[in-house]
Formats: sequence, structure tokens, C-alpha cells
Amino acid sequence: MKFNTLFLILALALAACQPTPEQPPADDASTETAPAATADYEPFGDAVTPDEAVPVATVAADPSPYVDQTVKLEGTVAEVCQMKGCWFTLQAPQGRNVRLMVPRDADGNYVFTMPKNISGRTVIVEGTLTEETLSEETQRHLAEDAGEPIEGTVAPRTELQMIPQGVLLERS
Repeated sequence: MKFNTLFLILALALAACQPTPEQPPADDASTETAPAATADYEPFGDAVTPDEAVPVATVAADPSPYVDQTVKLEGTVAEVCQMKGCWFTLQAPQGRNVRLMVPRDADGNYVFTMPKNISGRTVIVEGTLTEETLSEETQRHLAEDAGEPIEGTVAPRTELQMIPQGVLLERS
């Protein structure tokens, strides 16, 4: 009986020393930067889901609760930079369009650019919304990028902007 007990204790001790199978570590880095793959959208930049997106018209009507906050917007693209695809606007009522400026990396290169022919398509974007005052020079530059040069003098104006970390472009 002592032999059986000793054998059982030894077997349990050896079993306890065996490594247990581990779950593969979650690859958090890849999920943060891997674009979301859905059948309905083409991803750009960091992963974004379409869940809980706020219509751009809601934000444009009363931006104060959203300014300086991370927000997910859904809207229709109004115009796109025709030079590089480095910015685009979301159409909102009463001319309160939201401009999305493509992010740059540490070297000043665009992290991604958008196709130039996406006007009229729906996007979902996520980033921090800000209010920016555009100088005359900046307004002229943006108008040239859009292919619509400005004539005459232009007063500074404020617009809603976002640097999107991720974009979902509705597939056409």
C-alpha cells in the first residue's frame, strides 16, 4: 500500500511540474493597427468598426459636445484633395462640412491617402474632432487642391476638422 501511495504522490508531482498548454498571446499590436475587414467597407489606417457612428449632420448641428473628443462619424464624402488624396470633407447641412486631414508619420509622410474619386460615397471615420481657424493662405491652398481656386480676398474662417486614425470607405 505504501508503494501505491508513494507512486501516486510521485505521479501527481510530476504531472504538476509539466507545463500547461498556453493560449497564444493576444496580438494586441496587430489588432490596433490592422484595418477592419468587412464585406461592406474598404479600410484605411487603424481598425475602425461601423458600430455607434454618429451622423455628421448631428455633430455639425451642435459640435460643442464633440469638439476635442474622440468621435466616430458617418457621412457622405463631399470633396477630396485632387493632388494627393490627403484630405476629404464630409457633407453636412448649412455648409458645416467636416474636413478630414490624413495623418502623417514622424517623417512627415502620409500614413495613408484616400482615392480621389470617392465623392458621394459613405465613410466612417474615427479621430479627435477640433475647430480650426483657416487663414486666407490655407483656404487658397485647400481650394487649389480641390481644383477650385479662390478669386479675391478671403477672411479667416473656422471649420470642424479631424485627423482620422482609421477610415472605412463604403465599397461601390
